[in-house]
Amino acid sequence: MSYKFKIKNKKLFQHGLETFDRQYFNHFFKKYNEHEIMLYYSFFRGWIRFLDKFLPLKNGQGKKVLEIGCGIGAFAKILAERGFEVVATDISSFIINKAKRNITGVNFRVLDIEKGTNHEEKFDYIFAFEVLEHLSNPIKALENMKKKLGKKGVLIFSTPYPTKETLADPMHINVHPPEFWSSNGKKIGFNHVTVKNASFIPYLYRINSFFSRAIPIRINSHFVNSTCFYIFNM
Repeated sequence: MSYKFKIKNKKLFQHGLETFDRQYFNHFFKKYNEHEIMLYYSFFRGWIRFLDKFLPLKNGQGKKVLEIGCGIGAFAKILAERGFEVVATDISSFIINKAKRNITGVNFRVLDIEKGTNHEEKFDYIFAFEVLEHLSNPIKALENMKKKLGKKGVLIFSTPYPTKETLADPMHINVHPPEFWSSNGKKIGFNHVTVKNASFIPYLYRINSFFSRAIPIRINSHFVNSTCFYIFNM
């Protein structure tokens, strides 16, 4: 998520503080109800349909998934409906509490991935969409995620391209080109690194989730949401 706004006290300018999180998430949600969640559900339907082309995600029976930065839990809901055992986390206790009230079948937890977690609990897949650019130490976060993967585990994350717009966002403190993420993935021990470009036409998903589909190229336009997906295999 990207949200530009001004805040007087820079010490409060961080996720995990309820005063900041309330202001941040209130920009995206008015009522935190099922209708608003389903709009994001439709949005993420396009993301997972794109990833289905490269990963066996359609049937999650017997598979365990960890999501980092789950927000209101819309993507976690999709994963749970596909049969995955889902642990969905966010640094914000404020948004985790909202997610718990609206979505069942998902284990929601508060987690700061930069500080690490219980590495004994292993996962088949870890997802982190539009998270790393917000972190002060994204490489540490990647290392901690790697420790959470099983022997054949897969990390899937997305992060924006460095453009004038993404670099200007005060919430984006680590925006880097694909080469940066790929090289660091190899340095910390992932055996195979794949990069996939994708662009999405915004707002059409609000009409019907059918229109939430990816164009497998990067498009530099204010009218198109472009991101880069990374698939890191153990």
